[in-house]
Amino acid sequence: MGIRTEYFVAATDEVAATALHAPGGPSEPDLRTDQPRFDSVAVPAVDPFVMLGGLAGVLSGRPYAEVTAHPRHGALVGSGGDEGPWIVTVAQTLVDELASAGPTRLAQAAREWSGTTTPAVPPQALVTALLSLGALAVRAADERHGMYCWTSLTD
Repeated sequence: MGIRTEYFVAATDEVAATALHAPGGPSEPDLRTDQPRFDSVAVPAVDPFVMLGGLAGVLSGRPYAEVTAHPRHGALVGSGGDEGPWIVTVAQTLVDELASAGPTRLAQAAREWSGTTTPAVPPQALVTALLSLGALAVRAADERHGMYCWTSLTD
């Protein structure tokens, strides 16, 4: 069993929680408009707790325990119960760091981050993930919205 993660942008925690009503996740098209419900990126297996905590530590230079102690690091805003899906927050400090880092810094961070993941994730896979997350963070900043992660279990 694995996890599926989709990071997305929403104006508030309450709006983000409405992604629970989309069985396919925040990128599922709205039936009325045929457009995705939220601006989102799928980032396979980058969980919003441990892996994102490691990334926050790499980008900020702060210890893992400090970044994961942030009250908005992985705070639950919506739950589909024991079987999920779940929606959690991404700390605004990490969103700001992602948005301001730029592609060169994100690629460097991916190489550093790769050495801290368990199991090890190839640096190139993390570069792709970080560039997507960075672009989403820029859009979140432009809209003055928060970033969230929709997570579900997979077979």
